[in-house]
Amino acid sequence: MPTSDKNYIKELPLGRMRSLTICACASRTFIDKNKVATIAAAAKKAGMKVELVADLCELCETKDKKVGEIAQTTIIACHSRAVKSLIAFAARQASESCQYIDLRSQSVEEVLGLLGIDADDSADAEEWRQQIADFPKKLGEDAWYPTLDKDACAECGKCLEFCPFGVYEMVDDRITVTHPHHCKNNCPACARQCPTSAIIFPKYDRSPINGGKELQEKAIRLDSKELYGEVLRQKLIERRGSIFRS
Repeated sequence: MPTSDKNYIKELPLGRMRSLTICACASRTFIDKNKVATIAAAAKKAGMKVELVADLCELCETKDKKVGEIAQTTIIACHSRAVKSLIAFAARQASESCQYIDLRSQSVEEVLGLLGIDADDSADAEEWRQQIADFPKKLGEDAWYPTLDKDACAECGKCLEFCPFGVYEMVDDRITVTHPHHCKNNCPACARQCPTSAIIFPKYDRSPINGGKELQEKAIRLDSKELYGEVLRQKLIERRGSIFRS
């Protein structure tokens, strides 16, 4: 993959450039929804086919057949490394041909520039804002799970040994995310154990864990016994709550 989104986009076939999929990440706030609406409106005005999805992570978690269609468009979403790993997880055969624009770290002007659209060419974004507002919000329950950058993964198995939730399995000597729905929402602990930063949580707030290139968070090694203790504590709280409700 080229070293920058700008160089990568220059190589896109014209037909691919005309069909866009934009993730609104409806249940999270780290992506400005007005930014999403503005880009969608400008692209539509420029004659492009634009589709918003509420949560690309959710579609990939369930391996929705729609992901294969999305992979044939230019995807405007999180950091490119994160989106590439998501598509590889959900539609492996399409991952190499998929194209990405980083919505998370680039401005409206930068994204539109990559699409060849004049940022000063204003368009009414109200329709898109309403569509985003109508998306269901799953606060605390939205799709959260790790994906793997297989170009960086050393297949060491530390994540498999560390995770108490059974998210990972070793299949044919390769680490796989087999049970993404087992992951505990907002827990990126396994990524902090990875010696090659191959584990990505797209919705995390700091890189490189979220797939970004900056080193915003140094590795924090957690004791697995400490994590197991926290899991047991949470289970006891849940059990007590169910007893009192019954």
